[in-house]
Amino acid sequence: MNKSLEEKYLSVINNNVNVGKSNVGIEFIILIAGIAAILFLLYIFADAIGCFFIDRMSNETQMKIENAFSFGTKPNVDEKNNDIIKLENIRNKIIPLDKNLQGKSKFHIYEVNKNEINAFITPNGTIFFTKGLLNQVKNEEMLTFVLAHELGHYAHRDHLKSMSRQIIVALVSSIFSTGNNDIDMTIGSISDLNGLTYSRKQEREADKFANEIVYRLYGRNTGAVDFFKMLEKKEKHPEFLHYFSTHPSTKERLKLIQKYH
Repeated sequence: MNKSLEEKYLSVINNNVNVGKSNVGIEFIILIAGIAAILFLLYIFADAIGCFFIDRMSNETQMKIENAFSFGTKPNVDEKNNDIIKLENIRNKIIPLDKNLQGKSKFHIYEVNKNEINAFITPNGTIFFTKGLLNQVKNEEMLTFVLAHELGHYAHRDHLKSMSRQIIVALVSSIFSTGNNDIDMTIGSISDLNGLTYSRKQEREADKFANEIVYRLYGRNTGAVDFFKMLEKKEKHPEFLHYFSTHPSTKERLKLIQKYH
C-alpha cells in the first residue's frame, strides 16, 4: 500500500469518534470493578439502607406487612393464667407511653411450655414468655423490663429492619457468588458476623427503651438491674462467646443498665 495512502487511512481512523482509543479489556475490568465496589458498599451498609427506608415507612404499610406474618392458629402455648393476666396489665401500662406502640398490634401475650428463661416478640406483635422465665421471675418490675424490651423491638421496627437486611444481603451475596466454595464461604461468614453485630446493636437499643419505660413507671430501674444479675448468676458460658451471639453478654448489658441506676 502506498505510504501516503496508509497514513491517510490511519488519520481517518484516529479522528473517527466511533473508534475507541483506549484498551477495551482495561475498560471492561474497570467497569466490573466499579459494579463490584457498588455492590460491596450496598452489602456493608445493608443495615443503614434497611433502616433508612423502614424508619420512613407509613404505619399503614407496616401493618400490611405484619398482617402477612399473622398466625392462623396459636402455636403450642398454655391457656391464659394469672401470670399472663399480670403481663397484660403491665402491657396496658406500657402502650400509652410510646406512640410507636399505639394503634397497631394488640400485642397478645402467651406462655410457651419451655423451661429456658426467654421471651420474644414476632413480626405481628405477638409476645411469648417461656414457663421457665415466669417460674423464675415474679417481681413486677423485672417482668416490666422484659416485656418492655420486647415491645422496644416492635417500636423500633427491628423485625422489619432485620428482614430488609436479609433481603439486601441475600441479593448482593447471590451476585457476588463465584461458584468457588472457599470464596462463597468467606462471604457468608462476613455476612453472618456483620448480622450478629447488627443484632446486638438492636438488643442494646431495646434494653435502653425498656430501661426508660421502667423509670417512667416506677421511678427507678431496680427491676432491670436485678433481672440481669439473676441471669448473670445462671450463665456458665465464657464472656467472649457473646461475639458469636445475637445478644451482648449479660455482663455488658448489666453494666450499661447500671449507668442509669
